[in-house]
Amino acid sequence: MKYSFKIGSLWGIPIELHITFVLLMVLEFFLSYPQLDSFVFILLLFVFVAVHELSHSLVARHYNIRVRKIVLYPIGGVSEIEEIPEKPSVEWRMAVAGPLASFLIGLALFGAGQVITVEAASIPVIITTRNFLLNLAQVNVLLGAFNLIPAFPMDGGRVFRALLAERLKFTDATKYAAFIGKLLGVVISVLGIWYNIWLVIIGVFIYIGATEEAESTIVSTTLARVRVKDVILPLAAVASPQTTLADALEIMFKARSHDILIEIDGNLQGIVTWSEIVKINPERRSSLLLQQLPVKQVSTFLDDPILEAYKIMTREKIDVVPVVEKEAPAKAVGVVTNQSIAYAYEKARRLR
Repeated sequence: MKYSFKIGSLWGIPIELHITFVLLMVLEFFLSYPQLDSFVFILLLFVFVAVHELSHSLVARHYNIRVRKIVLYPIGGVSEIEEIPEKPSVEWRMAVAGPLASFLIGLALFGAGQVITVEAASIPVIITTRNFLLNLAQVNVLLGAFNLIPAFPMDGGRVFRALLAERLKFTDATKYAAFIGKLLGVVISVLGIWYNIWLVIIGVFIYIGATEEAESTIVSTTLARVRVKDVILPLAAVASPQTTLADALEIMFKARSHDILIEIDGNLQGIVTWSEIVKINPERRSSLLLQQLPVKQVSTFLDDPILEAYKIMTREKIDVVPVVEKEAPAKAVGVVTNQSIAYAYEKARRLR
């Protein structure tokens, strides 16, 4: 089930709302009605959170790093960036862009609050405009400052990791930043027991985020050492362009493959995906041929890092990538599948 949905895009970067965010806003609307000041406050705050995340994404795009999307949650936003920058200097620039945007927004709102003297907005939203802007300014400054704490999963943790990575191994730098993040999560949770239950929730979120960030980063870094040839699987679902969709489905079922390779006289033409075939009405599958459907022309080399194959699978939304040799790029010698990625992941864990 998909738990987030797209609400638009900026500069080609999709922006999605998580369903829990929508539920929070609906609840807040009914709780604050007819005095909707808190509802408007939270709504605007999340617009500024989106700008915060967009700043990360635009810097990433500047360095040719692909951004899949931005997702807004009740606890903040997340920029889904395809890869960790190889250069620490790029990572800290990406990380610091978000807090810098929050500080600039806070400064602009503070300035507007000093100029605007209107005491109320239109009914039914009754707010003191100057105080409203100053409160928004304060929260944005706090958001920027909180994110600069040198611990995962905050932006400051990435800056700290990048600075350490200039002098240490990347995996060691990640472990130190994650340790501080987990320690901070424990401290905040303990303080929350005495002061505020929300601090407990924030502390748990920080602890889990730091743990997951460390695990995924270290495994991904190690995964770069695993090559396609280490986890290649034999060819399974292969057909000619003249194969009917009905026959292709039977081949795919027998091979337990979601996508099917298209070959002519042993030469790779590309793949046709399961999703394209199932779009066709079952009554027409016996008459339509594979060559009448869109063919994705993708492949990876035996000596490529498995991460490259995984990026292709993620980008193209496919489950199979043909593997070829550089000397014979038209001849498929095997495939990489989700099972291959699982094998590579386990191999990477043992290499750590």
